[in-house]
Amino acid sequence: MHPERASLYPPLIIDENMNPRLVLKVMILFMVLFALICLILPVTIASGYTKVMHPLALLIGAVLSQRVASIYQSELRKAFIFLSLFLFLMMLAHIDPFMALLGIFGDLFPLVVLIMQWLTYAMLVLCSLSVLKVTELREISKTGGIAIAVVSVIGILIVTYHIPSLLQQIFVFHYAAVYTLSLLLIRIADAAIVIMLVPVVILYAQQMKVEGRESITFTAIIGGIILSLTAAYVYEIGLGMPLQLVKQEVYHTGSILDALYLFSYLIIATGLYVHRRYDEWGFALIEQALGRVNEHES
Repeated sequence: MHPERASLYPPLIIDENMNPRLVLKVMILFMVLFALICLILPVTIASGYTKVMHPLALLIGAVLSQRVASIYQSELRKAFIFLSLFLFLMMLAHIDPFMALLGIFGDLFPLVVLIMQWLTYAMLVLCSLSVLKVTELREISKTGGIAIAVVSVIGILIVTYHIPSLLQQIFVFHYAAVYTLSLLLIRIADAAIVIMLVPVVILYAQQMKVEGRESITFTAIIGGIILSLTAAYVYEIGLGMPLQLVKQEVYHTGSILDALYLFSYLIIATGLYVHRRYDEWGFALIEQALGRVNEHES
């Protein structure tokens, strides 16, 4: 990192024990508190709190991802730009006035929302592909294989849980609107993307380990994304409540689901922040070490 770039940031109090892993753990504790706040607020206040905090956390994440992209070249730069676009599109989906504005499309509203959602997924897929291009390793460890197997089982459960109700709509109620089928496709896409993200983060972590670099921040970012994509399905399966009912009666009410969503978005933003500041901390530590050497020599 160039000294002139470090000068763009305020001075930090750095010591030798400061590292991304430690800072990330401390910040995660604060993020837990922010997420838990919605559980203790009255419903009306909690609703407003989550409606503001959900898109705000995603917006912060999108901006930070662009900042992270500025420190890289080539594929990693593209990866974080695509991640920024993914978070920005996610943010738009959480803004009620924007979604209401899409109502001008009338009967085409479900199709517009569906296109927007698939575009959001496309950004995440492109991000993952860009990350894979910079990882030279292609063999996953035994522990990584177990993690992929576990996530695959969860993904299959998420998809198959909805199949009986879909078959009931088709063969019993003779109803299978395009929008209903699209919800199944979205569920399949969510599960597929989650399964895809696990080997991506494992290969990246293995590559960073070989290079002697930190990977915990990227792992936190992907972990937050996985939690955000699966939280509603886990809630649905755990409580046996249809996803549509979850959206109508649980979402933005100060529920556990709201806390999980907020926590996942905050973790993404936190991981990006620590990832962005890692170079500045490293430069500050080197600068301090050189300063002590000069003092000792004098």
